[in-house]
This record gives sequence, structure tokens and C-alpha cells, in this order.
Amino acid sequence: MAYAQEVEDEFVRRVTENKTAVQRAEQEQAKRTLEKQERRINELDAIIQRLYEDHVMGKLNAERFAKLSEGYEKEQADLKQSVENLRAIVDAVKTQAVNIQSFLKIVKKYTEPTELTPALLREFVEKVVVHAPDKSSGHRVQRIDVHYTFIGEIDLSPEYSKYEKETTA
Repeated sequence: MAYAQEVEDEFVRRVTENKTAVQRAEQEQAKRTLEKQERRINELDAIIQRLYEDHVMGKLNAERFAKLSEGYEKEQADLKQSVENLRAIVDAVKTQAVNIQSFLKIVKKYTEPTELTPALLREFVEKVVVHAPDKSSGHRVQRIDVHYTFIGEIDLSPEYSKYEKETTA
């Protein structure tokens, strides 16, 4: 909390960098795929319309028309579902910025807590993952991941340790 509060710009940069690097790549891929799928949906509309016209004009028999239109309509329905999922991915990065700001509001709410209360933990921490101990180095080492509310898991240990040394020196 102290790190987030005192070096807010650096904290926001670090969280954003940490969370959006992967999301940005996913978002770009999703945008490209989304555009392709939307074009294909429009193409399918035109194809289905031409099929219908060919059927009405007698160029296609009813059985052939039903078989072709069923296939195209299924493809179009699948594409529409996929487009919905891709839009959610594209919108995820926008939500990320809001989540960081929400986390910072909580930090500002609890300027200097004197004790770790259940309410404080519930507001700041989404979950804690405790890994199995590792004794391979001769010492017992146990990794603990803290997933913060709104921003997920952020490994600030090295930066905060460096930050603490600089401020106490």
C-alpha cells in the first residue's frame, strides 16, 4: 500500500505494464480476427440472399437450397458467437485502466492502517495462493502469491525492497 500510495505513477506504470503486455497482444489479435469475422458475416448475408433469389427464380431446387442455406446460417451463427467473445477481449483493456484506478481509490481510503483487519483484507486481497515448500536449496522456501482486488497478482517485492532502501537511506 505504501508503495502504491507514495509512488503512484510508478505503481500504475508497473501494474499496467505487467497486466497489459499479454492483453495488448491478445487484443490486437482479437481485433484482426474480429474484423475478418465481421466481413465474413456480411459476405454470408449476401450469399444467403443470392441463394434465396436463385431458389425463387427456380435455379435451385428446394432440397439444395435448404442444405446450402442451413450450412451458411450455421456458420453465420457460430461467427456471431465468436464476435461477441472477441469484443469482450477487446474491451478488457479498457476495463483494466478502470480497475487500477479503483485499486488506487482503496489505497487512498486506507492511508496508514495501524492493523491488518478482516475488512481491510477483504477490500484489498482477492485471494492468496500458498505453494508447496521448496527445500532444494537446503533452506525451506515457500512461495506465496497475493492476488489483489481489481489488479490481480503483481510481484512488487524487488521494487518495493529497492524503494524502501532508498527512502530509509
